[in-house]
Amino acid sequence: MSDDTTASTAAGRRAQFEDEIAAVRIRTGKAEEEQRFTILGVVGLVAGVVLAIIAYFSSQGQSDTRDVISSVILALVGVSLTVAGGAIFLRYSLARFLRFWLLRLIYEQQDATR
Repeated sequence: MSDDTTASTAAGRRAQFEDEIAAVRIRTGKAEEEQRFTILGVVGLVAGVVLAIIAYFSSQGQSDTRDVISSVILALVGVSLTVAGGAIFLRYSLARFLRFWLLRLIYEQQDATR
């Protein structure tokens, strides 16, 4: 097969796939909401790392044990924020990918049964 024939076949299959996806009318979550939570996860991830680094550097010059423990608590809050932000980011980014993958798998199975 030539490259032009392969490209036109692929473009035709893609157009047909997009048309059938639009016809399925699956109720999905709001894209803006998913994007907002993805951004929130990234912000939480970065803020947690920054908070933990700030706590580390602030504890360097402290000699009183109570002050050091306060810095440790601040660092633990930063680590917790990082873990929560990473979990939120992974949940929403993987959900979007897996939704598309499942939809494609369903389409290919329907196409195979025809």
